[in-house]
Amino acid sequence: MRVGITGANGYVGTILRATFAEEGHEVIAFVRPNRVTSESAAAMAGVAEWRPYEIRRPPSGSAISDLDVLIHGAWDLTLVSAGDVWGVNVSGSQQLLRNAADAGVRRVIFISSMSAYEGTRQLYGQAKLACERTANSLGGVSTRLGLVYGPGWGGMAGALRKLTNLPITPLIGARSHQFTVHEADMAAAMVRIAVSDMHLPEPVGLANPEPVPFRRLMKEIAASQGRTLHAVAVPWQLVSGLLKAAEALHVPLPFRSDSILGLVHPAQEVPGVALLKQLGIEFRNFSLGGDRPSSGTLRRYS
Repeated sequence: MRVGITGANGYVGTILRATFAEEGHEVIAFVRPNRVTSESAAAMAGVAEWRPYEIRRPPSGSAISDLDVLIHGAWDLTLVSAGDVWGVNVSGSQQLLRNAADAGVRRVIFISSMSAYEGTRQLYGQAKLACERTANSLGGVSTRLGLVYGPGWGGMAGALRKLTNLPITPLIGARSHQFTVHEADMAAAMVRIAVSDMHLPEPVGLANPEPVPFRRLMKEIAASQGRTLHAVAVPWQLVSGLLKAAEALHVPLPFRSDSILGLVHPAQEVPGVALLKQLGIEFRNFSLGGDRPSSGTLRRYS
């Protein structure tokens, strides 16, 4: 298959393009124009073609009509205001999804988040939810990724890892939880969904359905680096307020204030479990005891 991936140079996108290439598929990587020629030879391995992509100006249907599958993962995380998020990320994503449907792309997959659930207070989750509705109305698939972890240490897991390196880690949402997915399982599930013609009318959560207590999550991240977690519980409202003040001053930060809401008000369950059973997808239990694909205990839907 010819598989197009937007955001192909990000943490998740990099994993996906490598996995699809290893499975013998032809990968077309859509990345920011300045990244088309700046990738290293090693990073470019397995990619059949690099195409410039900007979420503000999505490609027309004719520019993606040669694809069998389009996986849309690009998202501008530097935007913090609702107006910017809706005007750029949501608008650009919805237009791309429409263009792909009009072009007759066989399988269109929108990469969403477990933060996208009805009633979410998080701007990121609300924006993803709006795009899910567009994707689903067009016959596309919405995949809600849990907290992706693994040897790549990118995304939110990477940011949390940096926090555990502090002498004292501020612990917010200590009584909360997260649904997790190993990066290898996430990619394998995405391949299974891409090659399948099964109609998936509701969002599918790519995460082990057993919630991981946030305190345990942080302890294991610290332990994976040979450290003991030294944490102090702090009110999330205080941390969120400090981050908002820094954002107003355009100070670069590893966390967005909006991300705090996703940590303290997580989804209560993983959606689409029945559909996952039909696809035979499996996710291992959360464990940082090793990075090999066999690490941890796999939960199989069969």
